[in-house]
Amino acid sequence: MLSQNIKNYRKQNGYTQETFAQELGVVRQTVSKWEKGYSVPDAVMLEKIAELFEVPAGELLGEVRNDHEEKTDLKRISEQLSILNNQFAKELSRKRKNRKTAVIVLTAVSAIIAIAFLAGLISIGRNIADPDSGFITPASVSLEKDLEDAVAGAALAQDPDSAVDGEFPAESHFVFGTKEKNGAVKVYLLEDRRVFGFKNGFFTDVSGSVVPAVYSFEKTGGGYKLTERQAARDGGEYLSSIEDLFPDRYVKMILHGLTEEQSELMWKNQAAAAKAYLDSIERSESVAKYGDIETLYLTDFGVTTEAQNRILEMKFEYDVTFGNHERLENGKRFVYQTGCDEEEGIVTFTKFEYETGRITEYIAVDGTTGETIKNAEPPKSVEYFRGAASKTY
Repeated sequence: MLSQNIKNYRKQNGYTQETFAQELGVVRQTVSKWEKGYSVPDAVMLEKIAELFEVPAGELLGEVRNDHEEKTDLKRISEQLSILNNQFAKELSRKRKNRKTAVIVLTAVSAIIAIAFLAGLISIGRNIADPDSGFITPASVSLEKDLEDAVAGAALAQDPDSAVDGEFPAESHFVFGTKEKNGAVKVYLLEDRRVFGFKNGFFTDVSGSVVPAVYSFEKTGGGYKLTERQAARDGGEYLSSIEDLFPDRYVKMILHGLTEEQSELMWKNQAAAAKAYLDSIERSESVAKYGDIETLYLTDFGVTTEAQNRILEMKFEYDVTFGNHERLENGKRFVYQTGCDEEEGIVTFTKFEYETGRITEYIAVDGTTGETIKNAEPPKSVEYFRGAASKTY
């Protein structure tokens, strides 16, 4: 209800996800997560959204509007958000997994079909797997090596999400087809870019994006030089921008999406590159999809919603879920680890050197009030948390 209401009111007020995010001072990905039900705004943010839409916060939660209510009951709103948050928490791993598959499927299958048309390898027909679709499952168009290398390089140059920590970028792409004229080459493709980083003892895709795009190259003595990249716009302009950029025969392919097998193949290409990187830095961790890693929430350890919201407002460099991630800082590797001591009723944030285990920062927060505990004594040592994943590569 909340996710759909945010989406409906956003559209009614003429906002795209991007412009709506700018009004609220958040990134577009945050708005997308709210509308897809992957997370909920806190009580303060919900009130800000309600003011922007000029409706009571309770109405966004699906309550019947009370014209006699003079002010928002933040405690009641917080309690309802807590219930929603716990519901989302239990299903988040599944939703993340489904989301990534859906996004890739949305664009990739179309790419495959488009390529087949361009290459003249197939004609429109009935798909045995999906007889009502009007498509035969296609295969990606192969490019000659120099052009293939140029496409891969151009895809890698795009930053999937600069706001998320990661240390190794990987790409995979699906080519619908090409068009060559007067020495210039256009490549119509689906670009899948991810950045891998360490999370709870796994090397995983901490950020990424799947975007239909058109690359323009000019031939040079040494191969191909990228002259322009045009990508489908996000939000409400997604469909119209695809129709502007791509020939009609590719538009249907993009909207039809990739098969699960094709999406998995694109992921495995990136996972293989990630494994090679791990070998190069002499790390033995397994590669895992982010959605396959078990997520433990602070509320699972008895932390109150009030405390969790206050922690979010602190905007620490740490994860807001139980566990850790790693960062490279001036050539040195650090671990940012979030822990919970149920007996003491505190949440701990510990930064330590990966190689030596030396603690460089320690913050303790009351798990009931969210207040920072002053002069908290750090432990003499810290143990690196390694979690669980349903599947690894």
